[in-house]
Amino acid sequence: MGNNRAKAVVETDFVGGNGLYVELVRTMDSRLVFASYEDEGQKVSIDNRSYLFRKRLLVPPEEDDLIRRVRFAQKIGEDASVQSLLQQMDSLISRCLDLDPEYRFLLGCFVLATWIVDRLPIAPIVAIVGLSQSGKTTALNVLRLLCRRSILVSDISSLAFYRMCDRLMPTVLIDNTATMGLERKLIHLLRSGTTPGITGSPLSQSYSTYGSKVVTWTELPEDGALNSRCIIIPMQETSRTDLLRFNDPEIVAAADSLQGRLLMYRFQKYSSLPLTQIPGGKNLRSRNRDLYEALAFPIAEDPEACARLLECMGQQNDLHTESLPPDHAAVLETLFQLIHLQPEQGTLAFSYLTEMVNLNLERAGERFRLTAKGVGRALTRLGLFAARNRISSGTVGSLDRAARKRIHELVSRYGIDGLANYLPSERPWERCEFCKVQDPQNAETATTDESTSKWSTEATDRNTFDVVQPPAQPEKDPAPSPVQPNLAEEQPFLRK
Repeated sequence: MGNNRAKAVVETDFVGGNGLYVELVRTMDSRLVFASYEDEGQKVSIDNRSYLFRKRLLVPPEEDDLIRRVRFAQKIGEDASVQSLLQQMDSLISRCLDLDPEYRFLLGCFVLATWIVDRLPIAPIVAIVGLSQSGKTTALNVLRLLCRRSILVSDISSLAFYRMCDRLMPTVLIDNTATMGLERKLIHLLRSGTTPGITGSPLSQSYSTYGSKVVTWTELPEDGALNSRCIIIPMQETSRTDLLRFNDPEIVAAADSLQGRLLMYRFQKYSSLPLTQIPGGKNLRSRNRDLYEALAFPIAEDPEACARLLECMGQQNDLHTESLPPDHAAVLETLFQLIHLQPEQGTLAFSYLTEMVNLNLERAGERFRLTAKGVGRALTRLGLFAARNRISSGTVGSLDRAARKRIHELVSRYGIDGLANYLPSERPWERCEFCKVQDPQNAETATTDESTSKWSTEATDRNTFDVVQPPAQPEKDPAPSPVQPNLAEEQPFLRK
């Protein structure tokens, strides 16, 4: 009898189903109690220390020091539309932070997502990036006022932290300066916590770390896989003097009221979200598309908000672009040159490519040079020339249509698309088919001005991955440039 009674008492933080929802809230005297909501008649009640549900007695989790620091909603607010919630959050955020409207909107969408994160396919992460005194800590504290079950943490390695994440699925807000020396643990936590079902195992125990997170950085980590999972919010120091502090009583009162409405939003939308593919994201990169859908599900009832979100996520594409290592960039830039210099050429000798790469590096004033093996490794990592042939003079690769398309895709991804406008071909006034596809708005016939068929005498900034351009040959000099082939006669890339 005693065992049966013990099994009937269940420690929980949320229960939902059949039109009834039970959620933890914190009373004004800091007690954890249950708030309940019934779809039928929209009945609400609060201040239940325990709750009888399907013959089981539900009780809140036992509190420790960490759970006491988690911010819970204090009441159930009035019904509000998605548009109204986004406007109210935008208003509150703008009173504390000097951010562009697009970033305030993204933060508002993120806050909404935290209130139904347990229904989403992935948990979104916000990365707030800025120098000292740019407002990063203020942003963390403003989000703490709005997000579901938010907590500011500095110790991300303790067993208590993992246990709290597993029990409450909180929104974890992390100041990177407070986790110095724990970079590997932090990156692992952020990566593993985006997907449901992945667990962490401190001290041989397994806990789920799934949930929304916010982290601040002075600069993004050198981890492209992690950065691509983040909504990036850049911040700068502001000169505005009219901003309110996050702990201003007026701001706190507004946030308390808004959290109550967000809790009502959770109750009403939890089982009715259209968790199907949201239209419009097919042109985004895969991880940006995942982020877009995670933020779009909560606002799906508002087509205008979804359209605005899609535009904002398109701008995030630029922030998510990873930088190529200098050797990879040099190889890609040179390949992009060569396939436009001789668009009909079918083969490429790697020894010749190495010579051209190093010539471009020399002209750009770079001090490093690449060996043939270094060029080969770069080609492998770029996913180029998987099928290679060895002949008496060295290794060669096929410059077939697939290889040319891949080169253009890489160029487009890393921010130097449209460069073919400035590259000569066998007919300088025509662009190649892949350049036309990637830039359809400018696919008209280029000007036949002779100046467009010659190399610019300026080597542009390598940080934008522009091709290092050798100077044009004087018209009186019949000798061709060492990079630009003599178009009057055949000069194949494959050297015999």
